[in-house]
Amino acid sequence: MCGIAGMFGTPDSNIEVKKMLAALGQGEPDACGIHTEGDLSIGNALLKITGDMPQPLRGTGFFVLNGEIYNFRELAAEFGIKTDSGTKLLFTLIENGVKKGITPVNAVFSTLLKVNGDYALAYACGKELILARDPSGVKPLFYCYGEETGLVFASEKKAFSCIGREAKPFPQGGVMGFSTEKGGIAEKIVERSLKIKPPEERISDEKKAVFCLKAALEKAVELRLTHISGIAFSGGIDSTFLAALAKRIDPDITLYAIGLPDSHDISQAEYVAEAIGMKRNLRTHFLSPEEIEAAVPELIYATESTDPMKVSIGLPLYIVAKTAREDGKRVLLTGQGADELFGGYSRHEGFFEQGPDVLDREIYSDLENISAINLERDAMVTMASSIELRVPFLDKEVIKTGIAIIPELKVLKKDGLYTRKYILRKTAEGLLPPEILWKEKKAIQYGTGVQKILYRLARDSGFSKKQGNHIEKYLKNVALKYGFLL
Repeated sequence: MCGIAGMFGTPDSNIEVKKMLAALGQGEPDACGIHTEGDLSIGNALLKITGDMPQPLRGTGFFVLNGEIYNFRELAAEFGIKTDSGTKLLFTLIENGVKKGITPVNAVFSTLLKVNGDYALAYACGKELILARDPSGVKPLFYCYGEETGLVFASEKKAFSCIGREAKPFPQGGVMGFSTEKGGIAEKIVERSLKIKPPEERISDEKKAVFCLKAALEKAVELRLTHISGIAFSGGIDSTFLAALAKRIDPDITLYAIGLPDSHDISQAEYVAEAIGMKRNLRTHFLSPEEIEAAVPELIYATESTDPMKVSIGLPLYIVAKTAREDGKRVLLTGQGADELFGGYSRHEGFFEQGPDVLDREIYSDLENISAINLERDAMVTMASSIELRVPFLDKEVIKTGIAIIPELKVLKKDGLYTRKYILRKTAEGLLPPEILWKEKKAIQYGTGVQKILYRLARDSGFSKKQGNHIEKYLKNVALKYGFLL
């Protein structure tokens, strides 16, 4: 993974992009690179995970990528390309398309249709620049453009702050082409979408759904595991299922659980790890109020937000990532996406009451918005510790399978009681004990005890719960104290 940034259609962009890359480089990059040609500058700060190489890559065009292409070996074999780098493979396929006369934006789009991965990228060729982001928006990407500013993009918003620009999220699954052909100003010329659409043929048979989903998840976990991987582990169905699948591939995979010493998540993680035969794999980190308080300004800086929900959910993952990094890990798998894909939230019960079609639409809507709601936050807090976030439940093939399964197999109502994520639990049968399969879990901010400590910190700082918005006031006060411009 890496931080990427660039400017297009603006004179002297080289100086500005260097400032942006410096702002992105706090995660101990392994290499940095920048390319400038006319009114274009693109660059990156690389954190090496697999076989990736210093960027930008140069050929007919110029290319930067933040992400991982999980099926690059399959694609390399299919197209007869010898490489151990997903970055190089993707660049070569795009370049081959351009050399055949395909427009740069169509070369990028057609290549990405073949790809299974998490990515944000930029490809420049002649007077065109193409930006693209993976279908779920696992990798963050922000941009802004106008007649005076030209086009500016980066993988984090803080890169815009240092040059006095405001940015908005690039659409998840978006492919946009910009051109300076007319008047030297970066103008959007085309927009395409890589989002995965619901299929016409649905999976209604439970046995078929279990078979297809298990096969997709097994492959998704296998593709994302390396010898430097760990799993964020709470003992809930999502992380436990991932752990059980990963154990088949790497019996020594480390599970990371955090929480206050008397917290629900610590006791749950210990109980579940022993139940699935992975007690020796579990690494517990006991939180203290002092550690949480010290992490608050770091989390605010990483997420560029004082939103109480972002901070309370982001804090546990941030500390998990720091713990994993101290152990020499560079990749962290999480269960993010399972609730959205399989109807895991309590509100999904209400949608089901309105009709299966309503639930179906809401699940798809959740997936369409998962980046802005969850993934950008998670990517930022893990990147702050030089850890790459990987989310098997948002694998391209898992999503295709998941949205094909009818909603009646996701939220099941029997004898007046609901079972959320029913089909996921059925798929995990045989790998997990029944007492774990059907148990509900607390939200992470409550299960770890983080929310309780944030309440206390706000109170001790003079912000009363009776006055309302007390945690937000506390967080804004911390941001002001540290001079964060949010």
